[in-house]
Amino acid sequence: MNLFAEILASFTPEKSGFVFMWILAGVALAAVVLMIDRWWDIRRRTDVDAEAFSQKIKKLIDENNYDEAFRICSAAGRRALPRIIGAGVKKAKEMPQMIRTAMEEESLHMLPLLEKRVDFLMMIGNVSTLLGLMGTIYGLILSFAAVARPDVSAVEKSSLLAAGISAAMNTTLMGLFISVPCILIYSLLRSKIDFATKEIDRFAVSVLKALLPSEYVQKGYRVTGKRYKEEVDTEPNIAPMMNLMVILIPMLLTSAEFVKIGAIELKLPKKSSAGTDTRASGEQQEKQPELSLGVAITAKGFTLFHYFKNEDSSGTGEEREKKKPDIQMRDGEYDFAALNEALAKVKRSVLFEIISSSHPEVQSDATLLQLYTAYTRKTFSGSKLFADHENIKIVAEEKVRYQTVVSVMDAARGVAFPQRKVTMFPNVSLAGGVIR
Repeated sequence: MNLFAEILASFTPEKSGFVFMWILAGVALAAVVLMIDRWWDIRRRTDVDAEAFSQKIKKLIDENNYDEAFRICSAAGRRALPRIIGAGVKKAKEMPQMIRTAMEEESLHMLPLLEKRVDFLMMIGNVSTLLGLMGTIYGLILSFAAVARPDVSAVEKSSLLAAGISAAMNTTLMGLFISVPCILIYSLLRSKIDFATKEIDRFAVSVLKALLPSEYVQKGYRVTGKRYKEEVDTEPNIAPMMNLMVILIPMLLTSAEFVKIGAIELKLPKKSSAGTDTRASGEQQEKQPELSLGVAITAKGFTLFHYFKNEDSSGTGEEREKKKPDIQMRDGEYDFAALNEALAKVKRSVLFEIISSSHPEVQSDATLLQLYTAYTRKTFSGSKLFADHENIKIVAEEKVRYQTVVSVMDAARGVAFPQRKVTMFPNVSLAGGVIR
């Protein structure tokens, strides 16, 4: 059900490649009309009991009742076999030497009517696949262009790229939805035409033998034999394009996953100002408070530093060092889940302050997901409050391993909810020393 909902959503202008989806919808409508028309016409021209009909005509020929035989053939209307046999019966009374020629000429007229526009189904099947691939390439171009924008954070690039690839592939899926039925119906109609042609050759020749002496009909003779059709391979060869997509799409999806590893932006801590600049900076911070979020990784756990935390500066340095960290180690392991939860609370607090500064009506009990959704949907560019709300500084002791620092980065970058992923602090700066 979600698949069909995704396909229907691809027709909206918000989705990349929606123009190709509407083009494919038009192609699908044309294919359905063509299928119905060809199926009905071929059924109408081949709807005859060939064996019973030929036996009845041969019986009338044996009785020299050519007029009744021709009347029965004419009453069959547009049916191919009666028309071909009727052409021979008509000439049998007027010009017996032209019987075979008349039947051959009528077959040259009737068989193209059976095959009329049938090849268009194969063409539509191939074209719909190519249109789907064209829409996919167009969607991928837009996806990569969106990811390349400078205002997109590194942590969001992989998710945006994967979402763009998923949306772009809808056109290929739609093209295949059209192509597969077209090729199947084409094969069924082609087999029906081939079977009707064999019946024409079989029973028309049996009537021809009743009209002419047996020595005038060679062994293996076919009424449709003069219809020479040169087989020319004019169908587009989509195998190279399909091979390209089979290789390209997994490569893009794989690269989207690797972006998560290689796109962590690291920054050096800012140099603090001295002298009069410190006083000016202090005045500016009063006007424009900063979050100044930091995580200290120690052998005992994690200690957080930020604007909303009340620090107790009393006591000596040794006493402060003996204080327990905010998030202690559990069973000798760092508790990254608790760190992620604590950072989520900090993110909620800073988003609430930013949003409430310009929208006082925001509810105080709003969740992080609600605040993040409101923040991403509205423009808060005029607000200079907490300009560093996406930054975090990680300070690690010298004996802290590199993998621990990476796990802290992962915990700080975002938090996952069932509805969506919330980006918290993607801009990371490091201080201190780490070892592998």
